[in-house]
Amino acid sequence: MLKKILVITGIFLLVLVVFAVAAPFIFSGKLKSLAKKEMNEKLKAKSDFKDVNLSFFRHFPKVSVGLEDMYITGPDAFAGDTLIAANRIDVAVNLFSLFGSGPMEVTHVSLNQPRIHAIIAKDGKVNWDIMKESAPEETTDTSSSGFQMDLKKYEIVDGYIRYDDEQGNMHFTAANLNHEGSGNFSADQFRLSTSTKIDAATFTFDGVPYLNNTNTSLDADFDINTTDSKYSFNDVKLKLNEMELNTEGFFQLVNDSTYNMDIKFNTPGNDFKNILSLVPGIYTKEFKDLKTSGTAAFNGFVKGIYTTGKMPAYNVTANIRNGSFQYPELPQPVQDINLDVKAANVDGQPDNMVIEIPQATLKFGKEPFQFRLLYKQPETAQYVDMAAKGKLDLGTIGQFIKLEGDTKIGGQVNADIEAKGNLNVVLQQKPGPFQAKGLIQLINLMYASKEFPQPIKNTNATIEVSNPDGVPDHTVVNIPAGHAEFGDDKVDFTLHLTNPATDPAVDGSVKGGFQLDRVKQFYTFDEGESLSGRLAADVSFKGRKSMVDQEKYDAIQTSGNVQLSNVLYKTKDYPAGLALRTANLNFTPKDISISNANGSFQQTNFQADGRITNAIGYALKDEPLSGTMNLAADKINLNKWMGTPTSTPEQPAEEGPSKPFEVPANINFKLNANAGEVVYDQVSYKDVKGGVTIANETVNLQDLTMQALGGSIGLNGSYSTRESKLKPAVSLAYKLTNLDVEQTFKSYNTIKALMPVGQFISGKINSALTLNGRLGESMMPILESLTGKGTLALLHGYISKFKPLEEISSKLNISELERIELNDLKQQFEFVNGKVLVKPFKVKVTDIEMEVGGVHGVDQSIDYLINMKVPRAKLGSQANQFITGLAGDLAKKGLPIQLGETVNLKLALGGTIKQPKLTYNLMGSSGSLAGEMEQKAKNVADSVIASTKKQAADSLEAVKQQAIKDAKKAAEEQIFGKKDTTSKGTSTPKRAEEAAKGILEGLIKKKKPAADTTKKSP
Repeated sequence: MLKKILVITGIFLLVLVVFAVAAPFIFSGKLKSLAKKEMNEKLKAKSDFKDVNLSFFRHFPKVSVGLEDMYITGPDAFAGDTLIAANRIDVAVNLFSLFGSGPMEVTHVSLNQPRIHAIIAKDGKVNWDIMKESAPEETTDTSSSGFQMDLKKYEIVDGYIRYDDEQGNMHFTAANLNHEGSGNFSADQFRLSTSTKIDAATFTFDGVPYLNNTNTSLDADFDINTTDSKYSFNDVKLKLNEMELNTEGFFQLVNDSTYNMDIKFNTPGNDFKNILSLVPGIYTKEFKDLKTSGTAAFNGFVKGIYTTGKMPAYNVTANIRNGSFQYPELPQPVQDINLDVKAANVDGQPDNMVIEIPQATLKFGKEPFQFRLLYKQPETAQYVDMAAKGKLDLGTIGQFIKLEGDTKIGGQVNADIEAKGNLNVVLQQKPGPFQAKGLIQLINLMYASKEFPQPIKNTNATIEVSNPDGVPDHTVVNIPAGHAEFGDDKVDFTLHLTNPATDPAVDGSVKGGFQLDRVKQFYTFDEGESLSGRLAADVSFKGRKSMVDQEKYDAIQTSGNVQLSNVLYKTKDYPAGLALRTANLNFTPKDISISNANGSFQQTNFQADGRITNAIGYALKDEPLSGTMNLAADKINLNKWMGTPTSTPEQPAEEGPSKPFEVPANINFKLNANAGEVVYDQVSYKDVKGGVTIANETVNLQDLTMQALGGSIGLNGSYSTRESKLKPAVSLAYKLTNLDVEQTFKSYNTIKALMPVGQFISGKINSALTLNGRLGESMMPILESLTGKGTLALLHGYISKFKPLEEISSKLNISELERIELNDLKQQFEFVNGKVLVKPFKVKVTDIEMEVGGVHGVDQSIDYLINMKVPRAKLGSQANQFITGLAGDLAKKGLPIQLGETVNLKLALGGTIKQPKLTYNLMGSSGSLAGEMEQKAKNVADSVIASTKKQAADSLEAVKQQAIKDAKKAAEEQIFGKKDTTSKGTSTPKRAEEAAKGILEGLIKKKKPAADTTKKSP
């Protein structure tokens, strides 16, 4: 019996082992499909992973499910940014919890090499709003169903976190993050034990770096109350480089946009070396050998509510007494470091912030440097009381501080300056007290390093600040003679500032040269971006702020010139770059004249000259930049300029998800252009001349002429994004002379849509057109928005291989209709709600007379009428029998017709160009088509009105259903409660308003005369 039991048990265990080994292979495909399906159903952002696997051994006796190479992007505008990516994510589940009716127990979660990038954009949108909206679910008891997260361990291994709050100008990064913890996340109250280590933490706020690649560790136990979203902690150990902090208190999530907190912190020790470790240039691998003395303390609290427009109260103090440090290999210490700093806000109102440094001192060698500061009311008066006094011999810095690599620094800074009063008096010309006096001297400053291969050297300047009687407006700032050198470049400058409290007056000058490739020492270019060349300037300026405010720019005295030579600017998209061989800019009080400008771009050689009339208003007040420019070029290949792939008749250029070009709002410029050749797509335009004006977010083409497609083109028009950035308004008036029909049809997609019969015509055309409408996001016309009319004249040509004519020819047995010679054919056409209405025109084929008119659409649908007068002698026996049959059918209906030598035949042509549908009639064929064309135009307009009425009904029904949904949701929130989520969704009343507005605009737009449609179209 025992042996039998052992055998059975062995077989059972063997089956389990075989299943455990085989299951990952058996279920791998299903798990992968299931996981991807769930992600697609739950997430509105793009997501994917390489593989999913199942293991019974990784965390035995727990089942482990892992996702490999998983990523999730942000939604909508953040689609180009990855929210989270991870090398691997593991979740372990208690194997035995999978059987029975109890909850599934998650015991272990691991994220390996996660990369997380959280973003708050300037408009407040966030990139982690990735979940699709779903109906509210009923609350379930997770103790008896669902799953429980009693995590024995969770961990983040080698993580990277980046947080960018563009709205609050706050940024944080954590590199090489390792974190682990444990806690029962399914309980209402539980303790979360954590341990965190970050190799490099960086935090900046309002451009000020508070942490810079700081080594950080945190060991903390949190008492979490999930009902109140409150996280309490006590005796938390935080270490920043060598500085330790003890913290205690709580942090509470009141709702999605409001936080409550009460946190206290202090340093347990008082060694100056610990706080010194937070200085980035000093905390290096040699820091442990640094000799220090002195004491330091850091403590404070943060207490209250943080929400939009409100900060918690805080009080932070730091004290250093008799601090000093010295590198073992350097001869002298930095000593007598004394500092008291206090930053406080009693109630969290931003204007109640106070920063106070009663006294700060330090000494390099024998020279002391003293500083004090009081700053308050930052939102209003910006009150300051500060003073700085001392001498810094920068040439001796290397004796005190270890400089990196080849870094060299020299010269002397002497300061004895003080200021007291409201900064807004001199910054914003507000009334109030302010006075300043003293001087700052820069003597032979020099700086060179690996990043500055061309050193800053021989820099000298004396900044004098005087105020004889304490009256704010009597403050004078004077730099009588400044000099700076950048490598071999030398720059001299002067500045004299008076009346800063009422009407600041500036008198200054700049003279010197600068190699533009040295800009990279001060500015970080994007990948593939570079700048080279030389700038030489000799410019003086004199004026008052009131002249700018009153737009009296010609009263500002500017004179001098700027010369550019051999300038080359490259980018990743344009590696050949823009080359400007020479350009001269001459400054006068009235304008800036540009002369002798010549260069090249994308194999185009150009010359230019012109004037800029309000550069000061553009630079200081963002007013439109106005002026004129004359541009001459040899050959412009717009395909290269715009990075547009060319198309061929067999393979059109691919259309990407591009947006229409947005005309700048701050440009008011006129360009007179003359180009020998302009190439766009497959068309070459020769001898291009004309004017282009940019103003009010609109580009106007004026008297543009060119030779192309075997003839000449005259063009006037406009392109405007003033009313809509996504649907630009366009107007066009052209005159075409002797253009080749076949070339024109193959070259323009718009022509293919508006004149599909063109593919069957050969010859030369003259045409005139006036057109208004809008372009879509692909820069193609929105046909239903087009209004306008035009004429087309075919001087001489042929129409052949046209399916409707071929069918008529076959039906009537008239071979001449298969290929028709056309002479002096004249057409009039107009646009009616997205369709082209061709007014009746006459054609004569030998002795057959035809009158043709109708409507066609972009989908190649046709609705035409044709009146024909055909001699019976032209008809064969079969065709005559067909005509006799038509007459017989009418006679049966009591409409007898006498057939003469000439048959009057009316044809209704429907269907499409490739699949025409023809009906023949002997009634009403003797009259003109003009009246019937008017009826067709009315029918098109009536169909649009009917469509708009249907839109109204559909929109009202949609609003009604949304109102029911919102009411249900509101009732559920009243019954069950809901925290503030700061939702930005559109309410039902708002949706109703928008729907009604759209319908009204649609009706008005489509009922108004053609002349007003473009102006009011959305």
